[in-house]
Amino acid sequence: MGNPSKATKEKKSHIRFFNGSYIVFLLALTINGLLVLSVTAIPVDNPAVPILGSSANSSDLTILVRNIDSGAGIAGARVYLDGGYEGMTSGNDGSLIISPVSGGSHSIRVIKRGYMENIKDVTVPAEQSAVIPLHPLKVIPVGDYGPVEERIDIVFVPSNTQYDCTKQQKIPTDYYTSNEENFRNDVNNIIEKNFLTLDTKTSKTVGLPENFQNRFNFYYYSDPGDFADAFNGCAGTLPEDFWDDAPFTDVAIIIYPKYVGTYRGPPCEPDGCASGLGPGVKSWFKTPATTGPLFIHEAGHSVFGLIDTYCGETYYTQNNPDPNVWSSQSECSLSSENNQWESTTCRQIAKPAKNGITESCQKDFWRYDPDPDIMATPTSWAKFGDASTLHIRYMLENVNRWKL
Repeated sequence: MGNPSKATKEKKSHIRFFNGSYIVFLLALTINGLLVLSVTAIPVDNPAVPILGSSANSSDLTILVRNIDSGAGIAGARVYLDGGYEGMTSGNDGSLIISPVSGGSHSIRVIKRGYMENIKDVTVPAEQSAVIPLHPLKVIPVGDYGPVEERIDIVFVPSNTQYDCTKQQKIPTDYYTSNEENFRNDVNNIIEKNFLTLDTKTSKTVGLPENFQNRFNFYYYSDPGDFADAFNGCAGTLPEDFWDDAPFTDVAIIIYPKYVGTYRGPPCEPDGCASGLGPGVKSWFKTPATTGPLFIHEAGHSVFGLIDTYCGETYYTQNNPDPNVWSSQSECSLSSENNQWESTTCRQIAKPAKNGITESCQKDFWRYDPDPDIMATPTSWAKFGDASTLHIRYMLENVNRWKL
């Protein structure tokens, strides 16, 4: 069984009394110089458990924590005895010895990140070891996290497909499926360079809420038998049971590895696509793990509810309140005046023809943010302007509104 760790600390010994037994009190008194002994026997009808006394029934208790699927031992699991923390399991067998444990019935609770907690009752000294199975979770938190109703809950999902530029087609990949560490590393990198540093990509004039980083919960999805397909449909396809496994998800993000092969022009360019606008509506998007500007553009749609400001075949609407796109010039000008912005900056979403080859484009919607604008052209030097930042700020300050 290896060398299990041992939890040792000072404990009070206990003795258990049962119905039908008696508690006997001996009282010694001196009356007129004489020693008088008084004996009182009290029957035990419903004894309190435990009663302070002998440690004759105490024993060591060995806890063995196992993966319920594979049977492998789990090290690093936190073990609690009757609500009190005893220590962490260690070794290949995932063991911990608690010493001593008083005789009687006890509750063992085991917690490990990435697994469902488990509670089991044991009776000492009849049982001197207990196997506690843990069921792996498919949705695993990344870093610190808070109540789901108080944050935007974002779940990253690995794709088992990528794009081959030479073949001009999607191909299967095991970059994530055979090595979960590759996926976790990419997820951590995305979180750090996009969400946790969002203030570097937004308007300093408008600003973000204090401690905006704490407005998110991040998780990654892990199911050895089911993965996303980033290239099945515009926004990709999530695992079949995803929404059952992660019903609290506000936004799912499908991540796929970088393209392979030789670049031969479109369609072999990093591809991103969002299924919906804003969190809380079973929305998701796909993006390559290696392209930050494209990632934050798609996050602008699904996480923050922003509208594209380029002219093309996309979706337009006035996304009140605090929109970044307006359905008329007068609406845009009014918002600008209310926010003490320069109203003449409002302009129609349009694109002129280039060298007579590309047809001109014009939409019946207006924008305010200056170029380079992330929602128009996702480049490394683009940012969210005043209008987009104000809408992002609104979303972060009202993260619970769609969960009521």
